[in-house]
Amino acid sequence: MVFSQTLFNLDDFKNKTKTKLFQSARDQLYKEINDKSYGFLKDLFNIDVKEVYELKKKIEKFDNVLFLGTGGSSLGGKTLVSIKTNFFKQTNKPRIFFLENIDIISIQGLLEQIDLERTSIVVTSKSGETLETLAQFFFLKKKIEKLKDFKDKFFVITEDKKSTLKRIQEEEGFKFIKHNEEVGGRYSVFSIVGLLPASLSCFDIESFILGAKDFIRKIEDEKYFNSLFISSLSMIMLERKGFNISVFMPYIDNLNNLSFWYRQLWAESIGKNSNAITPMNSLGTVDQHSQLQLYLDGPKNKFFNLIGRKYFDNYKALNCRFGLNEKVQTLHMKSLESLMKCEMDATLETLVKNKLPVRFIELEKVDEVTIGGLMMYFFIETIFSCYLMNVDPFDQPAVEYGKKLTKQKLKNYEN
Repeated sequence: MVFSQTLFNLDDFKNKTKTKLFQSARDQLYKEINDKSYGFLKDLFNIDVKEVYELKKKIEKFDNVLFLGTGGSSLGGKTLVSIKTNFFKQTNKPRIFFLENIDIISIQGLLEQIDLERTSIVVTSKSGETLETLAQFFFLKKKIEKLKDFKDKFFVITEDKKSTLKRIQEEEGFKFIKHNEEVGGRYSVFSIVGLLPASLSCFDIESFILGAKDFIRKIEDEKYFNSLFISSLSMIMLERKGFNISVFMPYIDNLNNLSFWYRQLWAESIGKNSNAITPMNSLGTVDQHSQLQLYLDGPKNKFFNLIGRKYFDNYKALNCRFGLNEKVQTLHMKSLESLMKCEMDATLETLVKNKLPVRFIELEKVDEVTIGGLMMYFFIETIFSCYLMNVDPFDQPAVEYGKKLTKQKLKNYEN
């Protein structure tokens, strides 16, 4: 397996896989997987990567690509892109930007740095009615419509049904890319929504898909499933005892965006009926210096998820000599890699010593196969946890009121 999972301070739950609650949720999940009822599995097993590569060829001729979208329309693709591009310069690849918010200062700041003549724009909204995305589109259209062949710069990803965005695409003659109607935004990373931006970076989308497929095959083994998903049952049962916060803490910079992706996946799926576990982002080692005090000495209401990678210390040791004949002994002849591992291990050991529930996920390496398996694991874990809590993993009814209220306020707003 491309990653392993170890649980700490959760021994009380080891035999709970025999409970009716666990087995009933597992049976429901197996049935849906075998029937391929989940839209994201249809994407996974039916996606034609040639279509992705054809779109990639049309877009990569530009120097810059702006992806307009928010929530599930951006977080998955942004996560995949950052796996390969975080702090790394790519040669012969367009610069990729995700416009997720409507802060005019940020948008204008970006536009001052890029040449719109050499920029392509991909507009993504499953419903075709996302106000923020439509507003971004019209703002940029005004900037770009005077340029030669401006319509060739726009690509629209939305459902093939009546909507504001679909009507715009048809009237303007922009390139249309169909969004799978069976897949909600937060489950769309294995569709064109996630794969297109990933393909424009150095990310190998075929290996990513392979990793996810391999994970689905592995959990057909009931014994393996039980060993992996006992953590889900543990979280749900601990929530009933007041552990209502789940801290997601990778010790890998390139997985920082994965934290935001996971946060939406978990929060929108399970946050219903006044019972849920609130996801909290964290990043090792950074948040050891901003959050760890709270984790250790604050309320005992948190479940910890630490993610690390196997460390192969092939990096140069630090020469920590200074002055005439001084040196920082603790760091001297150690590497940044060894420091990271020691920091992570020390945090893990401290959490365990404080009798806090911890799940440690160790990745073999940070590559496309591993990330494909890991993200599919989080898909399945989220759905399984929703079944355990008897909530629908695929809707988000509570946010609809806020959307309607925003539209009402806009009608009464005067510039």
